[in-house]
Amino acid sequence: MKARPLLDPHPAREAGVSLIELLVGLTIGALVSVAAVGSFAPTRSASATLGDSTRLHQDAAMAFRTLGHHIRQAGAVRLVDNGNGLVTFTDKFAGYGTVTLPQAVNGVDGGNNNPDVLQISHDSEVSLSAADCLGQNVNSDVAINNRFEVVDQNLRCLGSGSGIPGPLISGVEDFQVRYGRRINDNLQYEDASPAWTANEWNSVEAIMVCMRMAGLVGGHTGQAVAGCNGEAIANDGRIRRVFVRVFSLRNIAL
Repeated sequence: MKARPLLDPHPAREAGVSLIELLVGLTIGALVSVAAVGSFAPTRSASATLGDSTRLHQDAAMAFRTLGHHIRQAGAVRLVDNGNGLVTFTDKFAGYGTVTLPQAVNGVDGGNNNPDVLQISHDSEVSLSAADCLGQNVNSDVAINNRFEVVDQNLRCLGSGSGIPGPLISGVEDFQVRYGRRINDNLQYEDASPAWTANEWNSVEAIMVCMRMAGLVGGHTGQAVAGCNGEAIANDGRIRRVFVRVFSLRNIAL
């Protein structure tokens, strides 16, 4: 027969925490909770600031990509096969002028720090699926005309593929355009003038575009910024960025 295990005459007592230990634990937990709640607001604000700033940069990059594509194409005309190995440029491109004196670039100065208007024209060809600034295909071999302007803080474009303008990006407070013309062998940037002739418009070699954009979320800490014309813009709690790009016209020799 198996021997019965001997019972411990002195069993171990169950250990617990004292009232002081419990109070210390509760105090530490409360301090951790207060610290977590206190850091929530700054973290949320920083996250919103980063998100707003990132959106502005992404929207500006997209807008400049569209603008740059059409500005660089300004004045481009298609080739025509005349047979017998003779290829010439079409003589039917009119742009914003006439067939005898076409203008690839045109614009309106807003004046008094108001947004400008930019118009860009280049030839198209249906077989190449040419599209306007909104990605709309044209249905005939005609010039693609794109009109860029700001309406209600939306940079929008009116293209040749439709008679209805469409928005490109939002949050655009200002849109300034300056035209680089060679004067006395120097490339000088000027605002558009209603007195410019077709020849003066056709002397434009480069276009400088400036956009002042504002975030959608308020309550950010910041400071006053300078606009596209150097004007002071008061801080109203929204993030603002000023973006500038210069584009060369590749077809000015044509």
